[in-house]
Amino acid sequence: MNQMPLDFGDDKNGLGRRSESYASGDRLFFALCTPDAVEQQAAAIADDYRRAFSLSGMPRLTTLHVSIIWVGDYPKLPEDVVFAARQAGATVESAPIAISFDRIMRFPQARSLVLCGEGGRKPLTRVHVQLGVGMHNAGLRHNINRDLTPHMTLLYDRNAVPPTSLDAPVSWTASEFLLIHSVLGKTEHRIIDRWPLLG
Repeated sequence: MNQMPLDFGDDKNGLGRRSESYASGDRLFFALCTPDAVEQQAAAIADDYRRAFSLSGMPRLTTLHVSIIWVGDYPKLPEDVVFAARQAGATVESAPIAISFDRIMRFPQARSLVLCGEGGRKPLTRVHVQLGVGMHNAGLRHNINRDLTPHMTLLYDRNAVPPTSLDAPVSWTASEFLLIHSVLGKTEHRIIDRWPLLG
């Protein structure tokens, strides 16, 4: 996922709770998800790189996504945060977003192997900012990052992998975005809500 600060402080209404690096608990975030054909393409890429660089990390193919903005990590998911996040999601206005990842690289801080690229960066950043403003207006910390790096995490591994251009880009058009509840410490995502990208 995107680099996120670990501490959000406390706001007056209690929605912006302090966020710790929990080994277990609940994460809430907005994201784009991938169609089946893209999952298969990403699986082949992940498998090729695991073999080529002797990686031991297992591909995260059941939870592939492109993060838009992080809401927070919690020991237990608060209902008021979910309500506020849903309010923020309902404020977004965007056309479908054409995503294209033409590179593979490692994010050293997260020890993650990711697909990334510029295709779709501008419209995705606009949705990111809209959600951040909506979160702020709903009483959540906005977490806006002006240097958003759209990416899809394939796996986590300690070994270094050189950045490489892909022979064929991983591309699709996202027609919706989702509010996702991730159970930390498990490969488990639950869709809480979804909104169409209609223009």
